[in-house]
Parts: sequence; structure tokens; C-alpha cells
Amino acid sequence: MNIQEATNDALKSNGVICRESAIPKASEIYGAIKPTNTYDTCILLVIKEDKVTRSCRAWNPTADDLIADDWIVLRNKV
Repeated sequence: MNIQEATNDALKSNGVICRESAIPKASEIYGAIKPTNTYDTCILLVIKEDKVTRSCRAWNPTADDLIADDWIVLRNKV
């Protein structure tokens, strides 16, 4: 799905979004984004073994991120 569809779904379900292509097949560490309407903006999360290990505010997407259609919603991560 595109980023707008994924963001709407994540906001409704309290989920996080990530690009399916950004989840490495051989690793349990990847990044995901928690969309918010707060001053924290979108929060970048580092997920390791299905647990959030670090986070930072103000994720800055690339143009490829904005036009990609491989966004997925992950639930129960935060």
C-alpha cells in the first residue's frame, strides 16, 4: 500500500508503518515509523526481536519513501 493508506491504517489501529523492503530477511533488527499528530512528528523506532530498543523524533523520509507502494502496517509493536 502507499504511505497515505498505511498511515491512516496505523493511526486507526495504533500501529507502526515500515517498508516491507526495509525489513532484512536475515536480521531481527529493522526500523519502523510511528505516525503522530504531535510535536514529536513521526517517530523512528528501532525494533530488535519484536521489541522497540531505541527511538527518535522527526523522521525525514526520502522521495523514494514517499512514492513507494510497499508500506505495511505492524500492530502490537509499541
